Parts: sequence; C-alpha cells; structure tokens
Amino acid sequence: MLAPRYVLVAAAFAACSPAFAQDWKGLGRMEGRVLDPDGKPLPDVTVKLNLPSRGGGTTIKTDKKGHWAIGGIASGAWQIDLEAPGYAAKKVSVTLPTEASRLAPIEVKLDKAASAGPPREVREALEKGDAAFKEGRFTEARAEYEKLLALRPELADTLYRQIAFTYSREGNYAKEVEYLEKAVQTDPGDSGLKVLAAQEALRGGMLDKGLEMLKGVDDSTIKDPEVFYNTAVLLRNAQRPEEAIVYLTKAVTVDPSYVDGYFQRGLAYLGVQKMEEAKADFRKVIDLAPTGAQAETAKKALLQLK
Repeated sequence: MLAPRYVLVAAAFAACSPAFAQDWKGLGRMEGRVLDPDGKPLPDVTVKLNLPSRGGGTTIKTDKKGHWAIGGIASGAWQIDLEAPGYAAKKVSVTLPTEASRLAPIEVKLDKAASAGPPREVREALEKGDAAFKEGRFTEARAEYEKLLALRPELADTLYRQIAFTYSREGNYAKEVEYLEKAVQTDPGDSGLKVLAAQEALRGGMLDKGLEMLKGVDDSTIKDPEVFYNTAVLLRNAQRPEEAIVYLTKAVTVDPSYVDGYFQRGLAYLGVQKMEEAKADFRKVIDLAPTGAQAETAKKALLQLK
C-alpha cells in the first residue's frame, strides 16, 4: 500500500519542476547595446543572461545594430556574459530592483581577443636565430632571420636590424649598412637608426656615404657630441680639416663643456692657419680642464702663437 504514496510524491515533484526551472520569469525588462573597441555596433553577439537566485536564465543575440532586449524577467541580480568570435568575453552584473523598474540601456564595449601568439615555425626560427647569435654563429643566425623574414614580412624592420647586427659582428660593414638602410626605409622617422647607419658607414671606411647619411638627420635630434666628434676625427685623418671643423663645432654646440671638441677644433684651426680661432679654443680647453695632457699642449700652443 506504500507504493501509491511514493508514486504520488514523485508525480508531485515532476509537476513542480517545470515551474521551478522557469522561476526567473516575471514582468521585468532589460536591454543593452554591444560595441567594438571603435564604438561601432557588434551584431550577433551571444548574450547569456542568468539569475542565480532563481536558478535559471536564457540566451539571446544582438541585432544588426548591436542591440539586445529581453522582457518577461524577474527582478534580482542578473549576470550577463557577452561573447563574440574574435573578441574577449566580458561579464557584467546588473540588478533589476523590481519588475516594474526600467533601467537605462546597458552599453558594453568588447575588446579584441589577445593574439594566440605567432605560429610554431615563426617562434622556432626566431628562437634558433637568437640562440645562434648569442653563441657567435652569425651565419646560422642570419639564415634563421632571413627564413623568418620570408614567413613574416611585416617584421622586416626588426629583422633587418638583426641581420645587420650579424654582419657587424663579422666586420662586414658594407652589408651591415645595406640592411640598416633597409630598416631606415621601413621606419624613416627613426633618427637614432639613421645615426647608427651613418656611424657604421663611417666606421667601415665609407666616409662620403656616412656623411651623406648624416645630412639626412636633424642635428637637433643628436644629443651625443661624440657622434659629431668621431666624424670630425675621420675627416681630419682624411686631410679634410675644414669639414672637420664643421662637425667639431656641432659637437661643442651639443655639449658646451666638451673639452675634446675644443681641443681638436683648435688643432684643426691651426691646420688651416686660423690662429685667432685656434687660440680661443685652446683657452677654452684650459678653462674647462686646467690640468692634463690637453691643457699642457694648449698652453704650449698659446705661447707659440703670441
């Protein structure tokens, strides 16, 4: 005789369960809009709505204008999950105080999904290239960077520099400068890179090429007087004192306390028989650094020039 009672109880639970599962239903309403990072509407975004306190919810999608709306819902603290391909999922919590409440539209921007990282072959080429470079196997490193360049041409700026550095370590300045020039073409606004290319050309004995490259750099962007000083030393060694004076003047303009610049310019002025200018520079050397080999040479020169 007990079996019928159990059957009746089970039947009662079965009858109640559909109503319990729909407990989030009511008379309330919510709406919102989903936008991309630029503020443009995002259609077909999955909007998952859940009311944990009532044990349920539903899923809808945004329309062509990125709009979504839902009616017939109960009041409470709603959890809203927004998902769209290519975008990072976002969670929003919204409380509907009463079913008669009318909330302002909920506006949400989705961010672009983070990249999953470069393909395996790209990572391997970069890792092998960097490892070979660190171990001094520059030919192997270059081969890996060139392989990577074929796979990812958008990385040309960085890879041209890396290839240039492999040639630099081998002392092949001509090829180094060739690749630095390629890097400059991909990023013409990088004055530091232009200066580096010019300096390496000068270091490699390509004096006229280096000078031409320096002409393409705004002097005001160069904050290190040695860039100009080193150029001037090469010009002096090439028996071009007048040009050396120009660059030494740029060096002491960048740093008015740059003793080496005044000393070398004083010697250059002597070489072109500009005695008053030479004396002024030697006096400046003594003022800035009254002791040391340069000061002694400057004092001797001043005595002879009286």
